[in-house]
Amino acid sequence: MNNLSAGAVKNLMTQYSIRPSKKWGQNFLIDVRARNRVIEAGDLQSDEAVLEVGPGFGALTLGLAKRARRVIAVEVDARLVSALQEMLEAQGIENVQLMNAHILSQSVDDLLRGEEVAKVIANIPYSITSPLLEHFLAAKHRVPLIVLMVQKEVADRLVAKPGTKAFGSLSLFVQYHADVEYLGRVPNSSFYPRPEVDSAIVRLTTVPDRLMPREQRVMFRLIRAAFKQRRKTLRNALETLFEDADQAAAMLRRAGIDPTRRGETLSLQEYMQFAQFLLGE
Repeated sequence: MNNLSAGAVKNLMTQYSIRPSKKWGQNFLIDVRARNRVIEAGDLQSDEAVLEVGPGFGALTLGLAKRARRVIAVEVDARLVSALQEMLEAQGIENVQLMNAHILSQSVDDLLRGEEVAKVIANIPYSITSPLLEHFLAAKHRVPLIVLMVQKEVADRLVAKPGTKAFGSLSLFVQYHADVEYLGRVPNSSFYPRPEVDSAIVRLTTVPDRLMPREQRVMFRLIRAAFKQRRKTLRNALETLFEDADQAAAMLRRAGIDPTRRGETLSLQEYMQFAQFLLGE
């Protein structure tokens, strides 16, 4: 599938008797420019391996195969696996390994198929964005770079700054584990069938942990509590982690944080420092 278009996708769907599944979020990329932007963002070298999630009819797969040493493409739909295998064989492409599986049902070790590390590049179903990021960032030492096409609203959350409406626990989780870049919007007209919302391309470059494991656990407990009812002040939002709201306020003051602030106004650095302060008490 070298020429992307709605007509090409329709023809392939007819040829292989495939109807797009809403359950699996199947919206096939038909925009060459968007495809090229995603591939370029991966900065693939000829000796690298890449893991693709949801290859569909191979819009990204074929371009990735030209640049990488090996492409591991994981597709949940057995119909698409069969179709893509035929297409790859017809074009003589031998460095793509297809896996028929749900991405979240496989460990990163199993997904990488013997590779020490691999970049992740994919146009993913909107519904699995958060769990997918958690899945890969939990094994970030194996995944140095992640380039995703995601729902624009989610992309906004990933790069959000403190004090903004989009800023939340997902923002902090991802920004703790990676440097996140917003690479631009992709209109819904770039897909067939056309989804209701626009997408965006994000690039995550994973970074080493900046806290010890116990400090991380405390920090993420603080973050979850702070955003459980985000309109509450920190004094009230964190009271469940202390004896009462007064003790929460006292600990915040001792750490140099105003207890009347809301959780959405604290930066990642402040959450990290507060976790370290609590464990140092």
